[in-house]
Amino acid sequence: MKNQPDNNNFTTSDFYAAAFLTAKGYKLLGINKADSRRFRFIFADEPDRPQLVSAYFAGLIEVNAKAFVTAIKELKSLMYNDAID
Repeated sequence: MKNQPDNNNFTTSDFYAAAFLTAKGYKLLGINKADSRRFRFIFADEPDRPQLVSAYFAGLIEVNAKAFVTAIKELKSLMYNDAID
């Protein structure tokens, strides 16, 4: 997974990390679809994001299951539609 802060944005190609951030209320700004093999999810960055993502990968944080499933469905829909570029 490559996570890259970009000015006031945060980009990740990790689908489930993107779903986690979506479920936690982070604003999805867009999906970079330039590489058809790897989508990049672009979020408005927040000061607590590095710790939140680290805690996610370490299994130290919980997320509402319904919100997570909804975020997965929403991201998949956006990935395969042209709603966000």
